[in-house]
Amino acid sequence: MTVSQIRLAVMGCLLIGSLSSSAAHAQLFKPDLVSDGNRWTITFFNDEDPMHSQWATQGICFEPLGSFGTHERYRWWSDTFPDWNGIATKEGDQVVMHGDYARDVGHDGIQWEVVTSSPRNLGAGHWTEWREDGGFGNTIGFGNATLQRVGKCQRTLSEAMFIPLPLDESGKELQSPMGTRTDQVTRQ
Repeated sequence: MTVSQIRLAVMGCLLIGSLSSSAAHAQLFKPDLVSDGNRWTITFFNDEDPMHSQWATQGICFEPLGSFGTHERYRWWSDTFPDWNGIATKEGDQVVMHGDYARDVGHDGIQWEVVTSSPRNLGAGHWTEWREDGGFGNTIGFGNATLQRVGKCQRTLSEAMFIPLPLDESGKELQSPMGTRTDQVTRQ
């Protein structure tokens, strides 16, 4: 075999490898967060409570922003809690979200994984929420989160900005998407 033939054989192997790698890469994005419905619910469970008490469940809508390297990027907003929105990035089954609420005084970080592959996907992970206080932040909660794809969003981001605050079981307005009362807030 000549040097030229060896080079051609190596280049052919590299091309085949890159094509199969591209096909595998494309599969990392399935399921995405919008194709089978862009509305999900997220439920918070207080991780500090030995019983992992359930707090609020909110609706979240996703809108694709495109691919960024190996990530799919999304804009997200809540259709049940006003002015709660942010950015999400997904790589494979891993989703990382950050966002703000209460005119950007309240903040959320959510890391979760899509754990089923069906039109009614389920997800599970962690949710942290805090408010600005000039120091280390005023922690609302550290918790576990479950997510479920539930359909198609009916409210746009613009419409969702002006919905009223949801009420708790006693009729009091929820001050955070997690649904905690102010006496449950942990000072750091």
